[in-house]
Amino acid sequence: MRHPFEYAQPLYNEVIFYLEQKWNRQLTEHERHVLIEGYRFGRMVEAENEITILQG
Repeated sequence: MRHPFEYAQPLYNEVIFYLEQKWNRQLTEHERHVLIEGYRFGRMVEAENEITILQG
């Protein structure tokens, strides 16, 4: 069972692929982990903002 803001691997892969292409190199495991946590955080903030708008 997934927890809130835990997304399917393809969503992470898309972001990882984008940066690897932009930087023309593979990301390290640490960079991938930081990127995934940042992605989750960004989606959480986006969801909170949407809830605020809908409640306003």
